[in-house]
Amino acid sequence: MAKLSQADVKKIANLIKLSMSEEEIQHYQEQLNVVLPSVDVLQQLNTDDTKETSQTHGLENVLAEDEVEPGLDINEYPNKGNLENNYFVVNRVIN
Repeated sequence: MAKLSQADVKKIANLIKLSMSEEEIQHYQEQLNVVLPSVDVLQQLNTDDTKETSQTHGLENVLAEDEVEPGLDINEYPNKGNLENNYFVVNRVIN
């Protein structure tokens, strides 16, 4: 793969609507030019006999059944403070 130019990095940044300073462009250009050759190595691998996977743990739809349980009894709280329609009344913390 050819090395990315600063113009390439600017174009990528523009496509993803990311504003970058000249220093950031140079920094990412250097980083991408180190990382992207690894992609070339991976593209050379023969994966014809490799089965496609979306995950490797073999788990499918691991969900617990919903179980209805009784709610909290408000009368069990000794420091329940102010109540209004069986709801706790607290001081406002956000204006």
